[in-house]
Amino acid sequence: MNGPEPSVKNAATLIYKALQTSLTTAGDTEYRELAALFRVDASFRRMCEDVATGLTLQIIDASELRGLVLVPQSKDSRFAVRLGDIRAHGMEQPHRVALVLAHISICAAFYPTSESLDDDSLIPPPVTIATCRDTLYSLAQRLKDANPLPADIPLDLAPGWEAVCALPQTLRESVRAAPSSGAGIVKIALNQMVEGGLVRLDRGTEDDPQASYTATHRLRVQLREIALRRLFEMAQLCTARR
Repeated sequence: MNGPEPSVKNAATLIYKALQTSLTTAGDTEYRELAALFRVDASFRRMCEDVATGLTLQIIDASELRGLVLVPQSKDSRFAVRLGDIRAHGMEQPHRVALVLAHISICAAFYPTSESLDDDSLIPPPVTIATCRDTLYSLAQRLKDANPLPADIPLDLAPGWEAVCALPQTLRESVRAAPSSGAGIVKIALNQMVEGGLVRLDRGTEDDPQASYTATHRLRVQLREIALRRLFEMAQLCTARR
């Protein structure tokens, strides 16, 4: 049986599938075949890049096993995530900013050094909510105590680290995705990252404090394009696994 042809329609189909972050090439034959065609056919690759560019997206990684990884071309892209886009979950603005810090802290918990991020052969061990929570608190305290604050750390994040420092680490009940504790904010961030195909829930249930999460290849690739590089480096310094 012949494989897919290099056409604009197939290029658009491949980009469409890549936008579905929960979709895998292992579970979708068409996705796998189109990703393979992208790798071997230069004309099809250019078509895919043109489609992505038209959508203000950039292809930063591609493989037959993992599919395509897309990122916004700029902060003005329709696909760029802005602070106001983060689902509120009933949160006030300081807690929304704290959620940004939680995302950064989770990433640093998986990749505490530059070497662990840059070496594709190194598979980061799973992390727990507690590990990410401790990194978040350490990062928030470091930012709060910084004098002067590094020039490339946005002052808009200040309400976030103030909010984290004022929160209890956990509540007595099971860990819920709620902004009432540090662990709860981490849980919201982890849920969003699971939805985005950046991490997987490996062991336990969503409300289990001992649940473990594993980073996907998509997270590693996207972190290499991270805009808040200085903030990520500060979060790396706050991990216990350096």
